[in-house]
Amino acid sequence: MNRQLLFALACATLFGGCQRSAITVPTSPPGEWHQIDLNQARKVDILFMVDNSPGTVAKQNQLKAQFPQLIKILDDFGKMNPAWYHLGVVTSDLGAGQFTIGGGECHPGGDGGQLQAIGAAAQAGCLAPTGGVNFIDYNQLEPDASGNPSSNLPPGQDLSTTFDCMASVGSAGCGFEMPLESVYAALHNPPPANHDFLRPDALLAVMWLTDEDDCSAPPDTDLFDAAHTEYGPLLSYRCTRYGVECGNPPALMPEGDSGGPLSGCQSAPNPNGMGPGKLYDISRYINFFSKPASQGGIKTDPNDVILLDISAPDMPVASLLVDPNAKPPGPYMQCPADMADSCTVVLQHSCIAPTDDAFFGDPAVRLRQVVRSVKSNQSTSICDTSYQSALQSLGGLLTANLAADGPKSCIALADPAHPQCEVRDFTQNADGTTSVIGLPECGAGIAEPCWKIVSDSSCPTRLVIDRSTPIAPNTAVQASCLIATAS
Repeated sequence: MNRQLLFALACATLFGGCQRSAITVPTSPPGEWHQIDLNQARKVDILFMVDNSPGTVAKQNQLKAQFPQLIKILDDFGKMNPAWYHLGVVTSDLGAGQFTIGGGECHPGGDGGQLQAIGAAAQAGCLAPTGGVNFIDYNQLEPDASGNPSSNLPPGQDLSTTFDCMASVGSAGCGFEMPLESVYAALHNPPPANHDFLRPDALLAVMWLTDEDDCSAPPDTDLFDAAHTEYGPLLSYRCTRYGVECGNPPALMPEGDSGGPLSGCQSAPNPNGMGPGKLYDISRYINFFSKPASQGGIKTDPNDVILLDISAPDMPVASLLVDPNAKPPGPYMQCPADMADSCTVVLQHSCIAPTDDAFFGDPAVRLRQVVRSVKSNQSTSICDTSYQSALQSLGGLLTANLAADGPKSCIALADPAHPQCEVRDFTQNADGTTSVIGLPECGAGIAEPCWKIVSDSSCPTRLVIDRSTPIAPNTAVQASCLIATAS
């Protein structure tokens, strides 16, 4: 591309026109120049999916207790690499199809993937985010008069408290959890209450907190109909029975004792509703997160998606018969032989915390299959009595993707030993003009900011910008490099 044309396009794209300041434009050698967008990853939308089914309060409390760990990581990183964050919360409750169950615990639609401005179990006095949106807007790029990130936090309520109010979703939600479909509903065809949360030019991070596997099913399913006794008792094992298959060749989970842990367990396929599973085919979610937008994905570049879960390990997977009236702490116990006629089949927990039996979970086969489908992913056990490492993992993945050596800057240089790149800072001034400063290649005696090429395990040649001071407000970066052309 012509270098003058590239400059003009950059100005038009970034600020609608630029006024040149002092800049030295190097002579462009012949070849194919590739423009690199280093600005997209400076926005991040973080969605927390919090299980609000019975028995989840202790886990919710641990997530809220460790949330400040995440904010500390982002604030420390933001001193030199400021970014603009949206933080929202949805629940796992989408009801149980068309059926009302448990006196209304499950009702059609449930929470519908709607962002929770104030959770159902929030303390009295909790205030919602301001500005007419149901999420936290936290902008390090535009500090307030005190030098703190600008935000829509309600007066007198700090960031951690506001998140606590949002994530206190309680445990009165439907016991047929649909964590995957809830996130899909929140992002794919978002309800009006979710307006402005998802930005097309932002990284997307999703963290699931759930102690059972996904039971996402179409709204017209009969899986939750108590009249269909051939599906077994109306318990959450129906989700496993018709959502997971194991063995070789694969077969649906048994309606009875599995005789111990099963092998090769994965999501039961259900393409186009043809079975053998009865839940949504897992490709619905894998494609949404891992495919580019041109193929139905949520992002133009799937590398802009980060998925994490706090859930139970996806193995061992085993079913057994238990006495439905005996619910002691710890793992389920085999039903006595003399009570066989009154026993029911359940999914055995895949983990239980040895020091606190409030922290337990069932194997998250479907959920973890989706999480692992993207490049940036992390799974943490819900049976850990501290979720510090989980929130630190989220912070680490976010900062790694926000850094100048994120996925956007991986390039195939024409000559890696002698890189030819042009990098500029475009700063929009208060008077409406735009200053343009060319950044030199780093080297001996070269002052920062400057650019350099580094190598890591995921990319042999990555463009990095070194800065000794934070990037100026209202500044965008434009870069282009001479790249290798296909022979």
